[in-house]
This record gives sequence, C-alpha cells and structure tokens, in this order.
Amino acid sequence: MEGKTEESNEAAPHDTENPPTPLATLMKEELHRLSTLFSSCCIYRVPKRLRHVKEKAYTPQVVSIGPLHHGKKALKSMEEHKKRYLQDFLRHTNISMEDLVRKIRDQEARVRRCYAETIEFTVDEFVRIILVDATFVIEILLKNKFHEFQDANDRLFNKPYMLQDVWPDMRLLENQLPLFILEDLFKLYKIQVSSNNSIITLSHDWFKTLMDIEGTDALCVYGLISPCST
Repeated sequence: MEGKTEESNEAAPHDTENPPTPLATLMKEELHRLSTLFSSCCIYRVPKRLRHVKEKAYTPQVVSIGPLHHGKKALKSMEEHKKRYLQDFLRHTNISMEDLVRKIRDQEARVRRCYAETIEFTVDEFVRIILVDATFVIEILLKNKFHEFQDANDRLFNKPYMLQDVWPDMRLLENQLPLFILEDLFKLYKIQVSSNNSIITLSHDWFKTLMDIEGTDALCVYGLISPCST
C-alpha cells in the first residue's frame, strides 16, 4: 500500500506541470492551419467517383502540364521534348532566361492560387514547372498553326502518332495551366505573330486539327469525357 501511495504522489506533480491542452485551444489551432480558399481557384482534381470508373481517362499518359502530375515516372520521357520547346521559345522571342524566370516568379503566388489543392513544390520548383510547361504549350500551338515554326528534327510534328498521344493529355482537367500566364507569355510573340491569333484561337485550331485526324466529336473533347457513343 505504501508503494502505491508513493507512486500516486509522484505522478501528481507531473500532471500539474503538464496539463492537457484544452479542447477549444486545440480546435482553434486546427482552424488556424486551414489553407486559404481563393475565388481564383479554377483547376481541380477529378472526383474519385469518376476516376474509379476509368482511371486512364482522367490521368495523363504521355505528358504532364502543370504541377498536379509533374514528376511521375511514366511522364518523364517528355521532359526533354518540353525543354527543347523552351529553347525554341527563347529563340523565337529573344527573351533571356533570366527575364523569363523573373516574369513567372512575379506571378508565382497568383498562379499557385489557381489550383484547388495545396501545391507542395518550393517557389523555384514551381516556377520551373510553370515556365517549362507554359512555353511548351505555346510552342506546340504555334508549330501547329505556323509550319515555319517547326524544326526538321522535331520529334512531335515529324511523327504524327506522337501528336495523337500528346493532345488527349492536353485536354485533361488535371493537366492545365491558368490562361492568364499563357496569354502573358504569348504577348512576347506580338512582333512575329498576327494580331488575329490568340491562345484561344490557336487552341481551337490545335484541337480541331487533331479531332479531324482522330475523328473525335467536339463534345467528347470539350466535355472531358470518353469517346461518344453513336
């Protein structure tokens, strides 16, 4: 009995010095850690109930655009092609890499807020992803519209089946970039490209060309669904 009494007496001071955190305080801390919601959010993950039906229909198979699927092993082979298109972009616009990085970095927070989920990449990592992917998108749209932008050694346009692998990925909900960043970079082409062209019109031409090749209905493309049934 004496041993139990001593053990009880030793435990009491410990409980007094380290009282449990009050529930109200704990819950307030949890609320404080919630990420901020922004009205500019426009790029979301596909709901799990849809992905479970057909995973492949909502997951890029060849190329990642934006941060949501960046770094996946199955998509890494396209990273070299994207960097070659970055080289083309720098050559076509005569902008320096330093200025291009600065242009993306200045809008990094705004671009990040467009994604529904928290993006875990560091600022430098995120800027790199957006820079490479945005210039890739712009270059592929321009090369499709203006053949003079194509290079004789271009692996995408000289092998049409590669384009047909890339274009389905570019229309996926989770494989998108904010329109404003594409438009800002596209303005660097203002001297060379007709004012009648825009990211919207070039995108329309791009998807229409590939739809004609594949025989896909427009509803299937813009509705982000599997090929339409007859």
